[in-house]
Amino acid sequence: MVGCQEPIIEFPQESNEDPVNVSDFRIVSYNIHGGKGPNGEGDFRSNLQSFHDLLQGESIVCMQEVEPDCWPAIKSIFSDFEYRYFVPQLSTKFGTHKEGGNAILSKFPIAAYENRLIQTDPGGDKWERKALYVRVYIGLDHHYLNLFHYHNTYNWHESNSASEKAGIERFINYVNSKQLSNSELNVLAGDMNLSKSDCDQIISNQEFPNSVYSWVDHIYSSGLMLSSGHYSTYELNLSDHQAVWSVLCNSDC
Repeated sequence: MVGCQEPIIEFPQESNEDPVNVSDFRIVSYNIHGGKGPNGEGDFRSNLQSFHDLLQGESIVCMQEVEPDCWPAIKSIFSDFEYRYFVPQLSTKFGTHKEGGNAILSKFPIAAYENRLIQTDPGGDKWERKALYVRVYIGLDHHYLNLFHYHNTYNWHESNSASEKAGIERFINYVNSKQLSNSELNVLAGDMNLSKSDCDQIISNQEFPNSVYSWVDHIYSSGLMLSSGHYSTYELNLSDHQAVWSVLCNSDC
């Protein structure tokens, strides 16, 4: 991509298939670190293929730090995820033309989708920080999954992580603006750039009582998690983050 070109964006395609009804399903959130290991190990395609091979039946994959140039390769590697939503995030620093992005890949049809600019980093490359929202019909008990995916501001935790905390507060304000039904399954996933203790002070335990995390990567759920954990993507030199996963209940589990 040339810096002056319009960055690519991919919206989910419509589905003509019958709606799914799933009693439980598996979701993972992963900061791919641009497809490189903690110290630049490996290459994009081999690292992402290795991550794909680690998966244990995930139905939804959330990814952060996806560069637009690499999006076609991800679609090829994750071709078994038919429904995809990719939104670029740009550096707004003067004279800088860096591009990143967030993606949601799903095996379930996506009924609705939206993205929202939450805030822009005050320092560094002054990245845009956008939240992605998808609504997925899952049938049975909850009927719908409302998934919010976010890669929060990183400002070197200056002033007691003021910018990072503000980013999560504004993210939650966006989530609350959707006026979600308590009967549906509501999930937050992403790289929050804050510890669990800091996130827990902002994210309501009443609304999202179940969670799993590794370092700054989190999944919060309004519904029951049957199991959860992380993949050792850091130790395998696939990224500088661990991928976190959870199996979510959608029936009488």
